[in-house]
This record gives sequence, C-alpha cells and structure tokens, in this order.
Amino acid sequence: MIREAKLEDIEKIENMEKEIFPSSFYSINSLKEIMGNKSYYIYMYTDEKAILGYIILHDSIDVIEIMKIATKKDSRNIGIGKKLLEKTKEVFEQNIFLEVRESNEIAQNFYKNFGFTQVGRRKNYYGDTGEAAILMVYDRQ
Repeated sequence: MIREAKLEDIEKIENMEKEIFPSSFYSINSLKEIMGNKSYYIYMYTDEKAILGYIILHDSIDVIEIMKIATKKDSRNIGIGKKLLEKTKEVFEQNIFLEVRESNEIAQNFYKNFGFTQVGRRKNYYGDTGEAAILMVYDRQ
C-alpha cells in the first residue's frame, strides 16, 4: 500500500534513511521541516507492519523533483521503487526530474527503463566523493 507519510512516520523513515544512506543529510529535524513545507511530499510503501520504501518529492511548480527514493535492502527488486514512481506520475502532472550518482548504473538503468532520459551532468556534485551527478527527466510531452 502507498500512502502519504504522517508526522508519526518520520522516525521510522529517518531510521531507514540512516540504514540505507549512512552519510545522508536527512535528519529527523530536516524530515520534520519537509513535512511542514507544502511544496514537499513524502509517500511510503508499507506492508501493514513496516515501511518498505519511500520517496521524497519537491514540487518546484514547473517540475517535480525526486529528492530521495529508497527501498529497504531486503525488499528490493520486487517493484516497490516502480510503484512509488507510478504514484508520483499519478499524483503530479509535471515532468519529473532527478539527479543520480554517475557511478550508480543500476539506478540509472532503473530510471531509463521507467522512461527517464539523461539531460545533463553536474561535475563534482557529490561533496563526499567529488563525483558527478547525472540529470534525468521523465518528460510528459
């Protein structure tokens, strides 16, 4: 089931974030700030017992930006990420934009299979490694 996150879900999302992305800048406080900002959305995929995946979106008026998408390690490759992207397409009418690490070919291929195309590259985008970001867009036109 996919539903919008509630304030009481934030601690569980933060724990997942720490587990999946140990150097993430998303803290419980920043996630609470996101929850209070009307231009941000968090959707979660749950199985009645636990959160298995989530997506953080920013509505920039002319485009929806995927800030983060994550799936628990033991729940990968069963379609959760795809369902979260489909939910995003269903809820928003704008093009969908994202950045992905240049070395993350698995994610790039996942997005390409969903219909995203590469539209650019940002050199030295990731401060922890100096790695470039690949810019991708799902163009509805």
